[in-house]
Amino acid sequence: MADLAHRAAPPGPAAPNPAPADPHLTPADPYRWLEEADTPRTRAWLAEQRRLLAARPQRSDEPAWAALLDRVEREAPDRTPTPPAEAGGLLFRHERGPDGDVLTVRHPDGTRRTPTEGVIGPGDRIAGWQPEPHGRFIAVQLHRDGAENGGLHLLPTRPGDRPHHLPDAAPYATLAFTGEALVYTAGTRTEHTLAARHPDGGPARRLALPVPGPVRLTLHGGPGGNLLLRTRPQPSGPVRWWATRWTGRAVPDWQPLDLDGRRVTALDLNETVCFLAADELLALDLDELARGATRGPAVVAPLAVGEPPAAGEAQAGPVTALRVLGPGRRPGLALLRRLGTTHRLDLHQPGGAPGEAPGGGATALHWPARLRLGATPYDRHGRVGGSVWLLADDPRYGTWTRSLDGSGPVEPPERRAALRTLTAVGRDGAPVPVTVCDPGPRDRGRPAPTLLTVYGGFGLPLEPSWDPAMEAWLRAGGRIAWVHARGGGELGPAWAAAGRGPGKSATVDDFRAAAAMLVEHGEAPAGGLGALAASNGALVVAAALTREPGLLSAAVCVAPLTDLARYQVGGLGRLWAEEYGDPADPRALRALLDYSPYHRVVPGTAYPAVLLATGANDARVPPWHAWKLCAALGQASTGAAPVLLDHHDSGGHQGRPAAAGRELAVRSLALLAAGTGLLPPADLPAGPPGPRPRPQS
Repeated sequence: MADLAHRAAPPGPAAPNPAPADPHLTPADPYRWLEEADTPRTRAWLAEQRRLLAARPQRSDEPAWAALLDRVEREAPDRTPTPPAEAGGLLFRHERGPDGDVLTVRHPDGTRRTPTEGVIGPGDRIAGWQPEPHGRFIAVQLHRDGAENGGLHLLPTRPGDRPHHLPDAAPYATLAFTGEALVYTAGTRTEHTLAARHPDGGPARRLALPVPGPVRLTLHGGPGGNLLLRTRPQPSGPVRWWATRWTGRAVPDWQPLDLDGRRVTALDLNETVCFLAADELLALDLDELARGATRGPAVVAPLAVGEPPAAGEAQAGPVTALRVLGPGRRPGLALLRRLGTTHRLDLHQPGGAPGEAPGGGATALHWPARLRLGATPYDRHGRVGGSVWLLADDPRYGTWTRSLDGSGPVEPPERRAALRTLTAVGRDGAPVPVTVCDPGPRDRGRPAPTLLTVYGGFGLPLEPSWDPAMEAWLRAGGRIAWVHARGGGELGPAWAAAGRGPGKSATVDDFRAAAAMLVEHGEAPAGGLGALAASNGALVVAAALTREPGLLSAAVCVAPLTDLARYQVGGLGRLWAEEYGDPADPRALRALLDYSPYHRVVPGTAYPAVLLATGANDARVPPWHAWKLCAALGQASTGAAPVLLDHHDSGGHQGRPAAAGRELAVRSLALLAAGTGLLPPADLPAGPPGPRPRPQS
């Protein structure tokens, strides 16, 4: 929508909302008709949005951004979204390139195979994978055309073996290998059963559960038939833990684990012992459990959140990943935990039986961006190995991997981005951390067009990570800022709780405070702020730009919630009352309408350039949320900045197929650069990159 003539379709008759308990809280909903995707009126409106997208004013800059993005992807040194894994003497790697995802297997003789060849199509993305301990096959779950599909593919690593498909596996299935059986969660996304079958074929059979359904399950497995099961009745109920040693023949004898109400944040096990991280490091003797002992896990060491930090460190948060290094009763341990917005990896040498402190620990790595530990490794005999793979992200220089054996510190690459942490002040005085990545060392403290991103929800941390579009922005001379707003998991449970329910409005204000701070401190020029976010983060950005239209010069919102009065209609909204509040409660509805983007659009306002991206296969957030906001903004805005919708029939909440995802990235970069004054990469002058002057209005 480049000018006033490019308006959304005029509103039609508003369908009445279900009357809330307070008759004064009936929010206007002029674009309710867009919730019906297959009506002639909605199809005509979508066709008009496609026409406006094709006529977007930034198209002349897009070839330069496409060329830079292609160069970034070709030069990416180690583009793997998940850590490698070892099993049966083989090395497995998940690689994501410009043409999509592949899994490769390297054999001891140096030969490489690609078991996913012919299985993964151009519209597929690997959502999860796990090798069998002896390396005979890989269990792979694919998402097709943006849909978060269920089903598992069992892909053999040896020529001549047949692949198998398990269509009943749940989306994001958890699985374990025990004896001659593969055990996995089956059913829907939120209501599970437990199934087992032989990896070489045959029918699946249902396994008895220790609790009645409907239930949500998480399964963990180790060698020797050891299984741990986490159960949570649906739609809500207490979390419970169970364990058994099962060979695949009899009925599993699930033994309850008494954890005294502790919240387990990570666990791992070998054939003898299971370590669990909660407020303490716990050890469960699996041999005793198999003999029928009812004694709970023993406390090994304290792991209290908020333990006194070392000099110069933030407070230690919960353990986010734990790996047992080696077989036997005295294995080494790798513990990954959060220090505010950064990570610390500690390695413990073998030593100490269950119930005793492990061997001497040493901090192996501090890292300011995303850090992940790989799956439990297995040697060529199918026993737990003594090393584990690490994956680290550098927003400027890509990802890198290392194999850890617990023997000493981890040496990161010499070339790395210098991430900085700034602090904004929230509306109520709360400090809000902001991680910043400069275009280059000489740009520290110099104003540069700045791209903000945020999440701020569900207790999930926002972590700086490598993405080709983000690196393209940095190469062109832009700055990136990650806003660690309330509602996220960066600063512990209290920080997450402060952004739930009515606190979500504070999350929006945290983002606004961070944006204002970047301009006030000279990190970004006036008018040089853009934002790119997805899902709950896209809601936060959309709420910020409707609450303060002059805050941003451009924004890209992918799969946002925008109508908070009706977020429980469709998708997974019925599961989110704890996060947002129940619209049927008048007090909760008032809080929702205070920041609901769709309801805060004001006619006669000059809104910034906005691109709203949706996918037809989004099973979490219905696309009509973005459509309704697009229609409202397009009708209300008096400025010349475009308001665009980019809808894709093969997209979903987790993204689009490779080629379509790259096209969206190019459109987003061009719109954000045009709005913030970032020079298109094809026109970069010699010497250090920098911003171009903004056109005078």
